[in-house]
Amino acid sequence: MKPREKEFCRLMTVYADPIRAAREAGYKKPERAWSELAAREEIVSEIRRRGENIRSIYESTAACGLYRLAYGGVGDALTLVFRDQLSEDDLGTLDLRSISEIKRTDKGVEIRFCDRIKAAERLAALFSTDAEQGGSTGLLDAIRLSAEALSSASGREADAV
Repeated sequence: MKPREKEFCRLMTVYADPIRAAREAGYKKPERAWSELAAREEIVSEIRRRGENIRSIYESTAACGLYRLAYGGVGDALTLVFRDQLSEDDLGTLDLRSISEIKRTDKGVEIRFCDRIKAAERLAALFSTDAEQGGSTGLLDAIRLSAEALSSASGREADAV
């Protein structure tokens, strides 16, 4: 794979916009180039590989956040209610991620927390398989099929890019 093609693959995982990726990778005719590139299996495989790596990072980050929401403590949030004066330094040390809303009323401070059950359900859904969710082909497959259709309609080969 040529350096410009690798750059196209990298940019596709950044932007998920094939025309922009082709333009920024240096192709003079990005509208044509992306369809020809996306029709090549090695290009699609590289984009898919890079996308899976990024997806893995996002899933791990989401899983950590959902775990904190579902199973984390609320002690720091209670500190807001029961401590009258908190300095900015004190506020900066509090973990308030489990709070969805804070209101100051004439009766005091009202705190609403994130729904722990929904967080636990979403955490479980994050780790369910595509088959369990009804299976989807995904954006890359749709782009590849469109590119193949455009390529066969124009009669041009990917090497002409």
